[in-house]
Amino acid sequence: MTDLWGNTQSPPTPYWLPEFAPGETAWEPMKGFPVKIPSGQQWARTPSSQRGGLQSYINRYAGTRAGMVASYQDMIDRMMMMWPKNAPSRAGRWAPFKQ
Repeated sequence: MTDLWGNTQSPPTPYWLPEFAPGETAWEPMKGFPVKIPSGQQWARTPSSQRGGLQSYINRYAGTRAGMVASYQDMIDRMMMMWPKNAPSRAGRWAPFKQ
């Protein structure tokens, strides 16, 4: 990112980003560390504003380091591969074991 005077410095890392990019440090300039693929539970509790910020982060640093996903869509695709294919419709009624 270039400011008005031509200085190139990455913006500061938001406080929530190290949860997805463990190498980053909150409030330090971004360095473009690889993103860890979130679980479905983690993704479900992630606010849409943070999802948009993560998308911008990935698009900015895609392919700059080994292990970095190539795009935001690649991260979503990898995350979807981790989800169970056939979740049970509902658990049966629990009852104590009878001999």
